[in-house]
Amino acid sequence: MSNILITGGAGNIGSALASKLAKDSKNNIVIVDNLLTGTLSKIPKAENIKFIKANINEYNDVAPVFGSHKFDFVFHYAAVVGVRRTLENPMMVLNDIEGIKSILSLSKNT
Repeated sequence: MSNILITGGAGNIGSALASKLAKDSKNNIVIVDNLLTGTLSKIPKAENIKFIKANINEYNDVAPVFGSHKFDFVFHYAAVVGVRRTLENPMMVLNDIEGIKSILSLSKNT
């Protein structure tokens, strides 16, 4: 049995990955997304998928997720996407870098 975290799982790529992985009932999938660009309708409906609304760039939002699950695999797809969003919100891109650091640190230490 594999415990899998997919950040940004309410977006196009993350939800497609979750859908594929959920076909194997031995996979327990946790999707974390703040729904800034993703939508609930993209999250696959399956018994082995759990959704948590949280901002992956906020350490205090994501640390409890790692604390309550022992992940075997982490797929990090949470990020500001699109040239327009990036140009209009450059600080959000810098926040994404902090999110990556948090995900790496928590993955390593749990």
